[in-house]
Amino acid sequence: MNHLYLLLTGLCFFVNSWSQNLIGLKKQQVEQAVMKLYPTFTEDNSFVNNSYKYLKFIDKFNEQTLLVFLSDNDECTSTKLICDYSMLDQVKSDLKKFKTTGKDEWNYRSDGVEYVIKLRRDEWFFSLITSKKE
Repeated sequence: MNHLYLLLTGLCFFVNSWSQNLIGLKKQQVEQAVMKLYPTFTEDNSFVNNSYKYLKFIDKFNEQTLLVFLSDNDECTSTKLICDYSMLDQVKSDLKKFKTTGKDEWNYRSDGVEYVIKLRRDEWFFSLITSKKE
């Protein structure tokens, strides 16, 4: 029961922190922000993908993974939160605070910039992809 409580608390904290966006931050700022905003996450350098420049963080329960994609100059361009389906109802409930723009898509504005959050469903997990609106 304690595990479930900590998991849901961490997830709610993570979802509610979206307004404190990582997009636009430099690599070092992202690392500092993740440690502060998402205390259950630690950086994972166990795998390197040469196709993308990114930082990877995993929660201590191994049920969520955060990928922070970086530009060539080490600036965050988008994020991808990968979650277990057991979290889907809570995540969708938390997303209600944003403007729905389509099935599984939400928009919000922060500091004059508009962002889009897309929910993508895969077989074993779902992902929330956040980026600047084009």
